[in-house]
Amino acid sequence: MIAVTILAFLFVFSVVIFVHELGHFAVAKLSGARVHEFGFGYPPRLLRIARRGDTEYTINAIPIGGFVRVAGDDAPDDPRSMARRSVWTRAAFLLAGPVMNVVLAVVLFAVSFMMGVLQPIGEPGAGIYDVAAGSPAALAGLRLGDVVLTVNGQPIDSPEALQNAVNAHLDEQVTLSVRRDGAAQPQTVRLVPRSVHPDDEGAMGVRTGPPLARVAYPPLQSLWLGVQRAIDTVLLMVGGLLAMVFGHAPLDLAGPIGIAQATGEVVRSGFVQVIEWTAFLSVNLFIINLLPIPALDGGRLAFIGLEIVRGGRRVDPQKEGLVHMIGIVALLALFLVVSYFDVTRLLQGVRLPGG
Repeated sequence: MIAVTILAFLFVFSVVIFVHELGHFAVAKLSGARVHEFGFGYPPRLLRIARRGDTEYTINAIPIGGFVRVAGDDAPDDPRSMARRSVWTRAAFLLAGPVMNVVLAVVLFAVSFMMGVLQPIGEPGAGIYDVAAGSPAALAGLRLGDVVLTVNGQPIDSPEALQNAVNAHLDEQVTLSVRRDGAAQPQTVRLVPRSVHPDDEGAMGVRTGPPLARVAYPPLQSLWLGVQRAIDTVLLMVGGLLAMVFGHAPLDLAGPIGIAQATGEVVRSGFVQVIEWTAFLSVNLFIINLLPIPALDGGRLAFIGLEIVRGGRRVDPQKEGLVHMIGIVALLALFLVVSYFDVTRLLQGVRLPGG
């Protein structure tokens, strides 16, 4: 399962980053700027696929995303340098990556709606909305979207009825009748609910609600629903970020290790959930990259905004480069700190953010 988790994480993260870099690449090409290299993965280089004009297309050793190498402040005398482009072209170049992440999210959410998304329905039973990794429910094979119909032959007509029936048999094996993916014939699942469990998990390790069913929508409606879902996700993430910044919510961050673990849990939930998770990460990258932090697209956009305020006078490229270098060091330090806490929580069996 670890191998599946790693492969799924590499694939999902690569798609999100590759689309981001594709946005930068497209604007650079359309503006006539010199693009030295469009790389699949990160260096060191493994091989060159092709060369078209000034651009090399390469495959690199670290299989995550990609990168675009454009002539910039390091080539001030090159008439095709991005540094020689207008302020609006440079701003469009920086914005193109994050915008492509939103476009990707809309497309992926639309695909999920076309394939069918889980929605509450007005029927007896208890729907499974989340399954904690390593819990009795997870070990027994319960999945997101399952509907519990009976416990030890006793009909279940609500989530509360399920909780009461399970709590009456703590530390004893119970037999659940479960409807999965709308099948006419229920499945039998056996597990032992715990009397001692983590505070954020119940006896079985599930979050429940009204019964769920998968509902599919036609393409045009799915596209519109995808747009709405992307907007709602952006607003939700921005609200959560602001709540953390102003101390109204605990600081809850996850690095690559946390994202990889969450991706592994999503993979067990089904293909549609993987699509939605990829869209979620794409929106996440959109927001993070637009933060006014040096070295990120948002930090570089802040310098362009300063240039506009100064009447077209750019900040000395060397000074700007130093600020971005400091930003890179700070981001790497944050990455190490977050990764340390990810590993610590993972070893303690605590679910990581997003999991």
